[in-house]
Order: sequence, then structure tokens, then C-alpha cells
Amino acid sequence: MGSDITYETIWQITQREKQTNELQLLPKTVYGDIQSLLTSLNTKEPTEEEVSIRKNVMKLIGELYERRKQKILIYVAYKKQLPQPAIQREVDFYNKALELANRNKFEVGTAQPEQRSDIQLLMSLQTIPEILLPSGKKAGPFEKGQVVEMANNEEDIKFLITNTICKKV
Repeated sequence: MGSDITYETIWQITQREKQTNELQLLPKTVYGDIQSLLTSLNTKEPTEEEVSIRKNVMKLIGELYERRKQKILIYVAYKKQLPQPAIQREVDFYNKALELANRNKFEVGTAQPEQRSDIQLLMSLQTIPEILLPSGKKAGPFEKGQVVEMANNEEDIKFLITNTICKKV
């Protein structure tokens, strides 16, 4: 797509996003490209057509952003990893939402967050493809800075930390 994104491209992206429940893979530069388009439409004396296009682009961007935000929150709710490669802004939002969701789990009748001994939160220190853990389970792919939930398997967690793939959160 590059920086030559157009109104039509944004419309197509938004339509694809509306047609599926899965988060669509977009270029990592899509938000910057959209900002470049909006900047190019900001002329001192815009034509009526430019004003109309800008208004429609803003509406589509709002729809696209809200749709993707909802889908990311669904991924958090189901503890599902984002499709890769993911846009860094969306990875950050996902990680913050996941952290907040995990921090605010409550057991019935108590005011204390639920302590789950079967899950360990780790943060990826680097971008890695899917790997095979010592237990034989697969992990990844991970983006740098992504918070992931791992089964509390001492051998697997030690492997990830020792090899500077992850750190405990």
C-alpha cells in the first residue's frame, strides 16, 4: 500500500473489516499512511471535493478504528493472540487491555484479584517466530513487548527467560 493510500483504499479496508469477525492483516504503516493522506487534503483553500473526501475519510477512519478496537478486545477476552504481523499501536493496546483484564479478575465473594497458579504472564523481549518449547508445546509468534500468557511450566518458562526471549511481568 505504501504512502499512496487513497480514499478508495481506506473504503476497501473498512469494508473487509466489517465483513469478518477476524482482525484483518494490515500494513504496519497504515495509520501513518492515512495521516499522510489527511495531511495532503489539508490545503489552505480546499475544494468542495477535497472537503467531502476529508469528511468521508474521517468517518471511515472512525469506523475502522472502532471495529478494530472491538475485535482486539474480543481477542483479549478469549485470550487469543493477535494475527501477525500486527501494527505496533494495536499490540500496545492489546497488551494494556490484557494486563488490565488480568489485574482485575475477581473471585466470587472476595475483593482480591484471582491468583492463577496455572498461568504465568511473560513479556516478549524480541520479535520471534513460532518456537518449540522443551515441553514439546509451540509458542509464538511474538512481537517485541507483547504480553503473553504461558502455562506455568517451570521448564518452558526457564527456557524463555534464560534465552532472553521473555521476562516475567
